Amino acid sequence: MSGTHQENGGLEFSAITERKDAIRQEMRERRHEIRRKERIHAGLKIALNLNIPPLDIFMRSHVIAVYLSAGHEIPMRFLISTTWRFEKMLCVPAWDELMKEYALSEFQPGMELVPGRFGIREPFPQIPVSPWEVNTFVIPGLAFDKVGGRLGYGAGYYDRILKNASKAALRVGVCYDWQILDEPLPQDENDVRLDWVVSERRIVNCKTGEAQDVSDLKGGIP
Repeated sequence: MSGTHQENGGLEFSAITERKDAIRQEMRERRHEIRRKERIHAGLKIALNLNIPPLDIFMRSHVIAVYLSAGHEIPMRFLISTTWRFEKMLCVPAWDELMKEYALSEFQPGMELVPGRFGIREPFPQIPVSPWEVNTFVIPGLAFDKVGGRLGYGAGYYDRILKNASKAALRVGVCYDWQILDEPLPQDENDVRLDWVVSERRIVNCKTGEAQDVSDLKGGIP
């Protein structure tokens, strides 16, 4: 009986993995088609959307974790400059060579950025920040759903960081609006669910599944 249970569990995990890989491939291809102007617009609009109700992350957070964009990811420079303008502590993922894992490192104005693991930029020198200190995580991904599911790049780096975060911390996924899927994403026991998903058009509360349309909201970054 136990052998049959393990076999069924293995088949189920394999099916989840295959489904995830198929979605990743589809989303990578679609994201690759996004023009630079559209990426910049999305980065600016998302930075604005994070600074309005119901999120207001700069009002409710002292320490904010973001990512340094690579390839076709939505740029975070508008959000980063706003975080510094509000005089909040900012941290980003950086490769820990001793642990062979991504950790968080403080990113201060004027700090040098150097190529790290996979060529992704990271601050130098590294100033470690514990995930437990972070009030809001702003997280990239290839696909999201309305109930907090996130599909990353497959290595699980963000999930491991988030598992060491405070339960009170906000976990916010950012993406293009078409990356938010109506159907729940396949998830396994290692996937950490998000509290919010923010696109250039919507703010989604993953606890309720409700979405606020902010596509017509005008304004700039303060």
